[in-house]
Amino acid sequence: MNNEQQNYEELTITNNFIFCKVMQSNPNLCKQLVELIINRKISHMVGLNSEQTIEITPDGKGIRLDVYFEDDGSTMYDIEMQVESNKNLARRSRFYQNIMDSQALGKNSDYIELMDSYVIFICPFNILPEYGYHLYHFRPRADEDSSIILDDGTSRIFVCAKGNRDDVSVEMKDFLDYLSGKLAGSQLTSQLDDAVKLARLNQKWRTEYMLSKIDIDVMKGEYERELAKKDAALAEKDNALAEKDNALAEKDSVLAEKDNSLIEKDARIAELEALLANLTNKDS
Repeated sequence: MNNEQQNYEELTITNNFIFCKVMQSNPNLCKQLVELIINRKISHMVGLNSEQTIEITPDGKGIRLDVYFEDDGSTMYDIEMQVESNKNLARRSRFYQNIMDSQALGKNSDYIELMDSYVIFICPFNILPEYGYHLYHFRPRADEDSSIILDDGTSRIFVCAKGNRDDVSVEMKDFLDYLSGKLAGSQLTSQLDDAVKLARLNQKWRTEYMLSKIDIDVMKGEYERELAKKDAALAEKDNALAEKDNALAEKDSVLAEKDNSLIEKDARIAELEALLANLTNKDS
């Protein structure tokens, strides 16, 4: 069953709402998880904020980042829980990284002051099942020589639970198994599981989740009604075109009958002319 269809009491770490709440309310767990993924220590976390909205248009519209923070001022991090594999995750991650850079540039006066950035997508599936890796690290490289990395400070990491290679540590494999619904087997996943259970007991968050679901259902209903209106309008247009085609077909049929009548008339005239010619020849 999809997490979005479950009751609040059944939600797991792969649910976007639960993931955000657990990360925001447990900075140390968030820090440990990110350190496990990027394989290095983070000195200090600044501004951990769940679902931060970054404005990208003059009218205040923006994009929501699931879990965003900075370390000691030199690196930005955005961690996203992705539950649907049918989205274009590659271009989506590119967009997220670009808007993070746009926000950082607004604070600085020179490109050299742009902070390094990580966009981390955690996926209960594998974005590239034909390769089978659990972790995919992407940084810009030269086509001429893949060992040449463009040092622009950007990194995109996809964490995939459904890999089949022996390419990660025991602790990482335990986290990936936990994503897939298995029991926690390490200190980190046990702490994450405890945090998820506490989140499910939080009545304030439960209400917030239910209200968000209502909003989503309302928007979905409005969207479906708009689609129904468009479908009805298209159906009317198709009916009108069909009626027009039928009218043209009837007109063509009438014209065809007239043509046949003219052909028969011409044939009769030709017969009469031939008969008259024969009679004239006999009289001669």
